[in-house]
Amino acid sequence: MKLPSSRDVARQLGLQRKIVVRAYRLLQDEGWVTAGVGQGTFVSHADSRSRAVGNGHDWTRALRRSARPRPWMNATVAGPGDLIRFTGATADPSTFPADAFRDVLDEVFRTMGASALEYGPTEGVADLRGWVAERLRARGSELNADQVIIVSGSQQGLDLISRLLVAPGDNVLVEEPGYASGFRLFHANGASVHGVPVDEDGLRFDVLADAASRHSPRFLYLMPNFQNPTGISLREARRVELMDLCDRAGLPVVEDQFDSDLYYEGAPPRPLQAMDRGQRVVLLGSFSKILFPGLRLGWLVVPPALVQPVRELKQMADFGSSLLAQHAMVLYCRRGLLERHLEGVRQVYGGRLRAMLDAMDRWFPPEVSWTRPKGGLTLWCTLPPRLSAADLLPRAREAGIDFSPGSLFHPSGGGGNTLRLSYIREPEERIRRGIEIFGALLKSALEREPAGSSGGPMI
Repeated sequence: MKLPSSRDVARQLGLQRKIVVRAYRLLQDEGWVTAGVGQGTFVSHADSRSRAVGNGHDWTRALRRSARPRPWMNATVAGPGDLIRFTGATADPSTFPADAFRDVLDEVFRTMGASALEYGPTEGVADLRGWVAERLRARGSELNADQVIIVSGSQQGLDLISRLLVAPGDNVLVEEPGYASGFRLFHANGASVHGVPVDEDGLRFDVLADAASRHSPRFLYLMPNFQNPTGISLREARRVELMDLCDRAGLPVVEDQFDSDLYYEGAPPRPLQAMDRGQRVVLLGSFSKILFPGLRLGWLVVPPALVQPVRELKQMADFGSSLLAQHAMVLYCRRGLLERHLEGVRQVYGGRLRAMLDAMDRWFPPEVSWTRPKGGLTLWCTLPPRLSAADLLPRAREAGIDFSPGSLFHPSGGGGNTLRLSYIREPEERIRRGIEIFGALLKSALEREPAGSSGGPMI
């Protein structure tokens, strides 16, 4: 049996909708119901539940509830194989510098032999850490190589910081909409995640100041440059205000600049960490987004007081990131090959972004609005309130395109009439064709739901 929507239950019982959403999540955690994005919530079949809890150890009950995936993380990705995919914020394999990287790998083996396959220093190879520090100092940061720790992708860096700083019952502030895998990490460590809305200039300080006062958060997590999912960058004046507020409130900042090197206009954006005079900012970066995701190399810059605790936690996690990959990366960077590669992909991805924006200007109905990033991997669309992105998704896939519903990027629910589009995985011609198809679908949906109608259920 399908349960009523959380919105309907809240209205009938006179409750806040978030209370009903929590109740539904508890039912799902215990296996009483199943749920999927755009499908609704259904009572679990008695046989399936008895099989789940009747054979062998009940691992469902053994799991910490905070570590279980949230319903808003369970987005399906099924669809025809030739979908035009506006999903995924990872580099296009056609841009991977496979030959150049194979050459440096071969050289590492020739010069180091089997020793390249040994364990390396937990904090990372000194030369690679030094290169990261030099690059950040060129962008205004004040740091030394001892503050740099090489990690297995920026996601591991975020995991280490989360496990180090967050305990069950703590509060964390995040951008809303924001990075869903970050929310999941914080939830898994028992934290309550509180969203701070963003507008066209980035994080809203009128809300941030109040949230910092009410929740006493462990830290604020944000992407000030080309934020995922919106593509928005924090305006310079707000950066100054943010650092002033954090200094006054004693609020640490975890800054994620995973795609800051993918700027398509102007100079490279400087990190917030370059404005940090109170040793309050932790900075995350990654080679995975700018080269290839399978490399699994990133870096973490921490204040001196956190160097040893993070190093010890990293050692417990995996002893150290791949020594072979680190030595290859040192050669690749020191020879200027990374900068040469970045110049090329900026042209490719910048062209794809322009193709998408031009096509949206031409084909999307005027009732739809969207962001206009100057870098990064994704942009953000807002539909009229009467439309639901989750309801549109099955029809979009039938028409041959795929996108990410905006509700996935809201830690506390909402965002049902928003969606994220990624422009880096498809060539320009397929982008134009996909946006034309999507524009026709949006126009059709608006005709079926005229202004003033209540439309379908919001997520």
